[in-house]
Amino acid sequence: MLLKEALALSIGGDLRHLRQVAAQLSYLGASVRLEGPLRWGPALLLGKGNNSVIVLCEVAGSIYACKIRRGDAQRPSLIHEARLLRMANEVGVGPRLYAFTRDVLVMEYIRGVPMASWWREADANLKAEAAVALLRQARALDKIGLSHNELARPGEHVLMAGGAPVIIDFESATLGKARNVLQVLNLLRTLGVETPLELARRYSREQSDEAFNDIVHFLLNSWKSFQSLSPR
Repeated sequence: MLLKEALALSIGGDLRHLRQVAAQLSYLGASVRLEGPLRWGPALLLGKGNNSVIVLCEVAGSIYACKIRRGDAQRPSLIHEARLLRMANEVGVGPRLYAFTRDVLVMEYIRGVPMASWWREADANLKAEAAVALLRQARALDKIGLSHNELARPGEHVLMAGGAPVIIDFESATLGKARNVLQVLNLLRTLGVETPLELARRYSREQSDEAFNDIVHFLLNSWKSFQSLSPR
């Protein structure tokens, strides 16, 4: 099967949508490569959601991840997501957005594994570093009022790449009062890391640097205590 036919079946929609996507990919200079861990119909993809598919693509000789809006998507475009991802990039969060159109995002390709899978094999020091790094990213998003809204679930929204967490997929993100730190605390709870409820409630009320730092200090001290009690 030809690449364009496999891609068309993966994206879905009518001929008009497919032509628009093809034109936008051409405008961006993006050449799609159907390679990845997920088989969807005849195509291999990096990922698939209710509104889009993620494919490997090449632009000017470099490899990127291209997010393409599906023909049956409930969202009218990817422009809102692109704008919020760009905001996240400005505070050092998320895969770098390079270019976008109405139906295509060209982003940094993150070669990583889901945090939940990585967590099962990591030692205590690496877990502590990753948890704090993720909380700091969540705090950066809270401070600009950008809520990811999917961080509490230990699914595919946080990848570990080179030992560092990367928050991906801002499709459901919104602007307003953000609760990313609280979502990450819930994520960590599913991974076996508990934070006292009073610290979480204080942060929820204040969203201050002091309340956030108390959470970080508690977690770091907890890990130190655990290590001191562990057999040598």
